[in-house]
Amino acid sequence: MKIQDDIHSDIEKTFNFIDQNLPPKYSREVWNLLPKRKQYIELDYIRKVKKQRIKNAVIINALFRVAQFYHLQNKN
Repeated sequence: MKIQDDIHSDIEKTFNFIDQNLPPKYSREVWNLLPKRKQYIELDYIRKVKKQRIKNAVIINALFRVAQFYHLQNKN
């Protein structure tokens, strides 16, 4: 099972993890993780996906990766 499949199996837990671990300014980092073909997405939409919990797999994956990075940073 890929991480992508795992984080989308329980979307509420995924968004809770994201909410708990993202720094206050995260949208540029998330945008940088998007595939080049998706970088037309505006930073406001990234924040909207997080705030309103919109199901957009590409953005959720990027949000989750940034949250994981900060979670690991805070553990050490």
